[in-house]
Amino acid sequence: MRASIFLGIRMCVFALGILYSACTWTHESITPEARKNYLAKLLEAQQVQAGNATPVTKAKALYQIGSTLDEIRDLFNQDIISHGAVKGLESTLLLSEVSRAGFKMEMSSKIGLYLSQLHYYRDAIKLDARADFADHARYLLLKNHFYDSFTDNPLAPFAQSREELNDLLAIGESLLKIKQTNISVEEVRFVLAIHYLQATQQQLIPKEEGQKKFKKLLADLRKDYPQSLKPMTLEALNSLP
Repeated sequence: MRASIFLGIRMCVFALGILYSACTWTHESITPEARKNYLAKLLEAQQVQAGNATPVTKAKALYQIGSTLDEIRDLFNQDIISHGAVKGLESTLLLSEVSRAGFKMEMSSKIGLYLSQLHYYRDAIKLDARADFADHARYLLLKNHFYDSFTDNPLAPFAQSREELNDLLAIGESLLKIKQTNISVEEVRFVLAIHYLQATQQQLIPKEEGQKKFKKLLADLRKDYPQSLKPMTLEALNSLP
């Protein structure tokens, strides 16, 4: 029972990843022009980082590097999920050029996919926590950390310190108040609810407090997203011994 629940969660994540990528970054978009544009954007931001720009400007460059690398990794991961490897001449060239330019594209041996380079978001937020992109950087940090952190059981992340979990709870709570089209409230509630289950399980917060937070997020998801499968997943996780 536990294994089937966990496998279902991971397969759901993979399926949603394919759907999102197919809708947003179609495989045909990796043309020679698109490849050159990705690389040019990364190199331009890299030059800003190496120069004498203000901290505010450098923060935006860090965010641009992180988000651009995430766009590329979404494409690569779509290939891996669909075909088992990065396919196509332009994708292969892009992978080579990005690595040669000094940008890390790290594949997880545990989940078999490319990981998000979260340090770019963390560093950008440190430099300019009130920038117009800062909330989206926090959202990508929250979401990508979560989906990169487990294989089949989200309640057992690979390596997540208590301090890091505390920070993620604070980020999630702050994002609940944000209304931006590039921030999914449904996703924030879902991930935050699971982090509260983790915090309760690790005795980071009292069980009563954790369950209260969890049930509020679950109720809000049911109310605002009646067609979503996320409440069912949360209920299954909360029922585990």
